[in-house]
Amino acid sequence: MAILACGMENDLPITAPVKTLTVLPSVIARQAHTPTPPPVFLLPTSHALTFPAWVADFSDPILMAVKGKQPNVQDDFTGLNQGWFYFIPDNPGGPFYAHIEEDKALLIKLPSENENRDYWVYNPKLTRKDFVLSFDFRFEESQPEDTVRFQFDQTADQSVALDLSKSQIWTLHWGSRADWQSTTDAYDSFAPERITVLIVMQGEECAVYLNDTPLAYLNKCRTGSIARSSPWAVTFHMLAEPGHIAAATVDNIKLWDLDKITGLP
Repeated sequence: MAILACGMENDLPITAPVKTLTVLPSVIARQAHTPTPPPVFLLPTSHALTFPAWVADFSDPILMAVKGKQPNVQDDFTGLNQGWFYFIPDNPGGPFYAHIEEDKALLIKLPSENENRDYWVYNPKLTRKDFVLSFDFRFEESQPEDTVRFQFDQTADQSVALDLSKSQIWTLHWGSRADWQSTTDAYDSFAPERITVLIVMQGEECAVYLNDTPLAYLNKCRTGSIARSSPWAVTFHMLAEPGHIAAATVDNIKLWDLDKITGLP
């Protein structure tokens, strides 16, 4: 589906461990792990008129603007670790290089004997202010309550986070983590197929798609185009109660930096 991480721009160095459209924008179809031309979006479908107004008003113009453009960051995990690290809160060690599975995917895993309930992976290259981010994920060995979280930090206190539990419940959080606001609902998944997530963040607005279908939108998800000054401002988490293995894999990561896209509204 994507080019190896050699296609990444080098504008963010890695620090070693120390209104009119009413069409359905679609993420790039998954392809074999071989070099391909710059990715393109799928054609719109005929049933797009049923979509909510925010699709045409907010996300459609952005997704059309990045259509056919090379991602600023992409990784299909077919080669060496391209700057992915993992970190366990309250652990004096780390960060450590994250594990890449033999089937070419990023592993996010809490072992059964670990008392920590949060394991997270990050790559400093994903830290952007306004962006479109696409990735595939799949639950591996896990329980229904186990949750994969994508989190974007504006500051040490302010965050936007999307939770997807194995029990097919999603939750979108925003605001101060000490008093997060949240909205939640159910989603469909068809194991063992991977779930494709698409996240759009521009200014104060955020939109989420699952498997090319609009999922959620907030017009005040954050305080503007601000990113936390930290290598781990953008993170993938595995959340689970201790006592059992909780694992998921992430693949086909692509990020378009909207500050580098011309023609946006």
